[in-house]
Formats: sequence, structure tokens, C-alpha cells
Amino acid sequence: MSKPVKKIKPVISTRLAFLIMFTLFYWGFHFVFHRTNLQLSQVVFDLVAGVFTGAVIHVVIAKAFGPLLFGRGFCGWVCWNASVFDILPVRRPKKKLPEKYYVLKYVTLALALGIPLLLIVLGFNFQGPGAQFKWLVIENALIYAIGLVLAFVLGDRRAFCKYLCPAGALMTVASPKSVLKVEKNHLKCNKCRKCEEVCPMDVPVLSYITANQRVSHPECILCAECVKHCPKNCLTVGIGCKSNTTPEFGRSY
Repeated sequence: MSKPVKKIKPVISTRLAFLIMFTLFYWGFHFVFHRTNLQLSQVVFDLVAGVFTGAVIHVVIAKAFGPLLFGRGFCGWVCWNASVFDILPVRRPKKKLPEKYYVLKYVTLALALGIPLLLIVLGFNFQGPGAQFKWLVIENALIYAIGLVLAFVLGDRRAFCKYLCPAGALMTVASPKSVLKVEKNHLKCNKCRKCEEVCPMDVPVLSYITANQRVSHPECILCAECVKHCPKNCLTVGIGCKSNTTPEFGRSY
């Protein structure tokens, strides 16, 4: 007798659908068809050349000022790298590294900005479509390779996002002040820690909830896994300051 097929939770399937859909859009339309690089490195190449292109617009909206509205929602729902990491068949128990290792992604951010500057000084030009696409493939191949290794070594699909992602480092500057956040609704929390067990970014959700605060941790990617898996249904995703009239969206996914 065959085993019943395990259904994917609605919040997971919806989020993965968004991740895959936008990944196909980025790689199909922007990267392959238009051969446009949207990474941070291309912003450096463009700004030094005095060009305002799609890379600049993308980074400004999605990774600089956008986090003031939706935090690191880009990481949870739209990132083309995360779409690969989130479907990895990782089986081993997760090994959590101390939070001090999160600082490594700021080092990566410095490299992501510094290496393009060095290449410009050395006379390299990455403005043409062919050159942009070549740099894009090299950069993303490196990201995927490192992300895969970290995922399987640490048993953590989001290890690269937590410890090495330069875009994530940039977004942590504004994301704690975002309008959209996970928060507690009127129901009572029983402190079961399920929210923290399912969080892919190891955010200490319970500490915020028990203090009656909105989750403003810089690593929160608004994936809503904590909201979906809360056995008491006491978490929600709200807009604005915490109040009795804060709209609740957590159970609509």
C-alpha cells in the first residue's frame, strides 16, 4: 500500500510559488533576455559611469528604501537566490551559529562594493550587456555554490542569507523600522516556542511577543512561518504601530 502524499502547507506553497515565479521573471526577462545585472556590484559600475539603470532602481526600491515599508520581505518572497536555497532537500539537524557570525555578511557587503571599484581602477568595464551577463553568471554561480555548501554542512537552507548575503546586510539597516511586521494579536501566547522552531532565520520571536513588542529583529524576512505554525493562532502580520485596529493578515495566506 502506497503512503499518502504529504501536502505542502498553504503558507509554504504560496511563498515558494512567489519565489519561483519571480526567479523565472528575473532570470528570463532581466538576466537572459535583456542581459541586465541587478546585483549590488552593478550599481557600483553604473554609478561610477554616471549611469542610472535598472540595477540602481532595483536596489533602491527593494533593498534600500523598500525595507522601511516591508522589511526584508524581498528575502522571504522574491529573492532569486532564496528560491533555490528554500527547495534544497536538507535533512540533517540545523546547526545554529552564534549571532556574532552575522557580522560576516557586512564583510561580504564591503567586498561586493569594493571589488567592483577595484576592477574599475584596473580598467575593466561592465556596462555592455555581454559584460554584465558574464559578471552576473560568475557572481551568482559563486553565491549558489557557497549557499549549497553551507546549507548541507550546517543543515540550514538559509545559512547563506544569514551569514554571507550582502543584500541582506544592506536591508538590515532599515528593516527594523519597517511598517509591516509580525506581532501578537489579542489571543494568549502559551510560550510553546513553536514560532522560533519553524523560523528559518532563527529570530527570537517569543522574546518580542512576551514583551508585547512587534518583531523588529533585522533578520526577520516576513516569511510568516511563525504565523502559520502558531498553535494558538496568536501571531499576525500587521501594518503600522501595534493597536487594537491593526489590520491582521497572518491567516489570509
